[in-house]
Amino acid sequence: MEITTVFGDQITISDSQITTFISPLIGFDHLRQFVFFQKQDGPLSWMQSLDDPQVAFCVLAPFSAGLDPDMDIAGDDVSDIKAAGTDDIDVFTLVVLDQDRAKIRTNLRAPILVGKTSRLAKQIIVDNPQLPLQFPLKALLDENPGPC
Repeated sequence: MEITTVFGDQITISDSQITTFISPLIGFDHLRQFVFFQKQDGPLSWMQSLDDPQVAFCVLAPFSAGLDPDMDIAGDDVSDIKAAGTDDIDVFTLVVLDQDRAKIRTNLRAPILVGKTSRLAKQIIVDNPQLPLQFPLKALLDENPGPC
């Protein structure tokens, strides 16, 4: 299937690449299906809505970025997205973009869990005050040419 990204690009995806949220993202109740794609190599990707082609989110794979946030993933969360275990889960965090690169940040307390094989996803809230709500990505972006 061909889809149009928020950038106007056409990309070809298969049904197996579609990620379905079992509960909507906080504040986006009408969006359930997404596809992840990259415009460049690195830990940043785009999560493009299939429900509304005008909506896409920049996301960070924190573990791929060299971060090691202490995120406890509950067994209920693993089973909710029909993952075989924590090794069968990709973790992403939403990135807040800004024209000022120093203000680009992510919230490490509200990760998105995606079952690698099931392609089911959910956003969770991690109760760990050690994880910042606004983690600056300036150091990471200094190593990459663009924010996403």
